[in-house]
Amino acid sequence: MTALPVQTKKPLTKTRLIGFAALGVCAVGYTGMGLALLAGKLDYLDMTYAALLAAVAALIGEIGLWVGAGCLGLTLFKKRKAMLDKLFGRKAQPSEV
Repeated sequence: MTALPVQTKKPLTKTRLIGFAALGVCAVGYTGMGLALLAGKLDYLDMTYAALLAAVAALIGEIGLWVGAGCLGLTLFKKRKAMLDKLFGRKAQPSEV
């Protein structure tokens, strides 16, 4: 009978940390957009100001989304490239990130 391998945690590299932080900014931005529109609909704010505030918050959320997706996608690309290099017996290039 063979023992199952022990799962270890993935290291939190700088790129992954930036990606997860950017996704947090994305969530805050889109939540702020929704709350601003809700405040406008409930007449806590004038709808013009609520729409402007929602647009700024949506822009922040969208920037966070793109930065997070880019950083986390880059880590997946590097992981796949390293796996293919190992499979084909190629020497891996040193990474700068």
